[in-house]
Amino acid sequence: MRWSTARVLLASLCAGLLLSACPQPGPRPTPPPEPAAAQPQPPSAPPPFSLQPVGDGDRLISYYGFLRSLSGEQWKLEFDRTMRFYREQYSDFTQMQLVLLQIVPNAQPRDSAQARDMLSSWLKEPRTRSSDLRPLALMLHTMLVEQQQKDSEIQAQAQKLKEETRRYDEVKEKLDALIDAERKMLERNKPVRKP
Repeated sequence: MRWSTARVLLASLCAGLLLSACPQPGPRPTPPPEPAAAQPQPPSAPPPFSLQPVGDGDRLISYYGFLRSLSGEQWKLEFDRTMRFYREQYSDFTQMQLVLLQIVPNAQPRDSAQARDMLSSWLKEPRTRSSDLRPLALMLHTMLVEQQQKDSEIQAQAQKLKEETRRYDEVKEKLDALIDAERKMLERNKPVRKP
């Protein structure tokens, strides 16, 4: 063997030994699969419900629920109590309580016009523009105005129906009178049979 061939063999053997002593890399990781198409993400869930502080508007809505459960006599006692408190110690809250007392279905008597007028004058006051009760008062006022308009329409239709009924009765009476007169004429003109 020649010295140059021996050197090459020795160098190859050393290189092989060195390479075998090095740690071998693990298998290559497979790349993640390509998404077929961009899938729309579901909308994120709304934040969980959190308790809000109870305001006067919430208290009035609860009060309205309480009023609906009252009998006529209980309503009268509650009205007297609230009116007394309103006169002694006026507040926007007690005024709204009086409005609710007048519009609740079991009110005795129910006075939507007075409630609407109370709300209207309250809403015109400049100091109420920043009140927490203003949105509730606006909603109630709007509902009462719409109710008044519908009541007016119903009354106008009832009046029109009454007029139509009256005209119908007059025409019917005239027609009945004509039929009766014609029948009497026919009976008078009827030839008398001789026996």
